[in-house]
Amino acid sequence: MVVLACATIHSARAGEVSGKIIIEKNLNKKTLMPAVYNLRGMAIQEAPSEHRAANEFERIAVWLESKEPGGPTAPVTATMAQRDRRFEPALLIVPIGSTVEFPNTDPIFHNIFSLSRAQSFDLGYYPKGQSRMVRFTHAGIIQVYCHVHSNMYGVIVVVSSPWFEKPDQNGNFSWSAIPAGKYQLAVWQKTLGLIRKNIVVPEKGALRLDISLPDEDPEN
Repeated sequence: MVVLACATIHSARAGEVSGKIIIEKNLNKKTLMPAVYNLRGMAIQEAPSEHRAANEFERIAVWLESKEPGGPTAPVTATMAQRDRRFEPALLIVPIGSTVEFPNTDPIFHNIFSLSRAQSFDLGYYPKGQSRMVRFTHAGIIQVYCHVHSNMYGVIVVVSSPWFEKPDQNGNFSWSAIPAGKYQLAVWQKTLGLIRKNIVVPEKGALRLDISLPDEDPEN
């Protein structure tokens, strides 16, 4: 269940979208459990991790989608490390053309891969101190796993929009100088996956949205 409240507030600033992610403890939910792949008969079944992100908004991505280009966004180089048999950070948001590095900081081998439609890859086995990298050329949700450790799960959100971010520690997000028109507000959360909401950015004024999402399962 997703609850969205929306209001237009007239202001001297045009083309502004802001909002707040609200984590509800009592919303009905069905956690999207990461698939366990055992393509080579090598996946090790492990107990669920007790790790829980200190800032739950670090695992939520928010961005705008539009049929009209919003201007170029320079590619970046980001890092998703393998640390303590988990991905750190567990979620990245990067523009198209960006490169993500996957350094192994654990004293064991990992084999990072994805079967996602937007872009699949398999980095092979490599030990502590080594790294591999992937350049992402298509927008989409890239779900990342390890062939060796079935509990390892990460997400890379690749966007074509210049308006994207993780909410701050209080759940707030905002963008300014957005051309008036029709957009989709997109939100990724592990519990619900990808959700979209049609919005209209006014020529004059600001659009404010409050989005309620279910709490994540503390064991995942």
